[in-house]
Amino acid sequence: MNMKPTLLGLTVMCSAMTAQADFWHAPPRTVPQLEYEAAAAYTSDSRVSQGQARLGNVETISSRLVVGWAARPTDGFSYRVAAEYRRNDFNVGPGVPIPQVLGNVGLQVTGNWALTKDLALWVNARPGIYSDFRDLSWGDVNVPFNAVLAWEADEDLLWLLGIYVDLRSQFTVLGGPGVRWRFADNWTLNLAMPKPQIELRATDELLLFAGLEWRQVAYRVARDNGTRTAGNPALDGRMLDYREWRLGGGFQYRFSRHLNLGFEGGYVFDRRWVYYQADTQLSDNGAGYVGLSLNGRF
Repeated sequence: MNMKPTLLGLTVMCSAMTAQADFWHAPPRTVPQLEYEAAAAYTSDSRVSQGQARLGNVETISSRLVVGWAARPTDGFSYRVAAEYRRNDFNVGPGVPIPQVLGNVGLQVTGNWALTKDLALWVNARPGIYSDFRDLSWGDVNVPFNAVLAWEADEDLLWLLGIYVDLRSQFTVLGGPGVRWRFADNWTLNLAMPKPQIELRATDELLLFAGLEWRQVAYRVARDNGTRTAGNPALDGRMLDYREWRLGGGFQYRFSRHLNLGFEGGYVFDRRWVYYQADTQLSDNGAGYVGLSLNGRF
């Protein structure tokens, strides 16, 4: 058995969690494939505070669209180039210094190398515009990137070591170890950030999962952001880290290779908007969320 394609596929699957990548199947040898993912989620109304001061409420709709081209020119190397668009729409009242929109548009450029039969390297860069899209400039351009080293100890155990770099975020470098362990028939434990979870392969078509998810993205806000939203010029043109911790579960159902349906729901128990350059942080008191996704390949 040729282990390189197998390890490449496992690395892609695990790195999708470790490095905040999207849906991606390791492509077949020499035959490129088109891949897509579309998703939307709703986070219910919650109270926003700055310290002890209550500022108002916020509702959120998050969406993303990713379309990519993947190929594996050799047994030991695969890559993907994808266009992506992500958007968070915040319904907030007056006096709350949260932009109505935070999003990014750009590319995902990914490579996956089988270094040996048991060791693989996965690298992903996401150049693009990360902004509230009110007054675009070079200050809105960013290139966060990440890398994962994966070692297959045996067919049931995969060790991971990942790093995530965002030079515009408050915490520019994050990373650590992870593991994917199939501890019983149809049961797998994925202890890898940003989405540690337990999975049950109920049928060939149905995957159930539950666990945590962490999200962090840095955006540049408009030059009049603080003045316009809250009368606070200290928040004008600043970097804003948007962070979430989620607890939830859901399922993925495969109708065919062209169409997979996903659903998840749970609770966002920690959410923050951090203007770290201005030493200002907003938080909410928690909210429920639901989300749907579609993905596939051709």
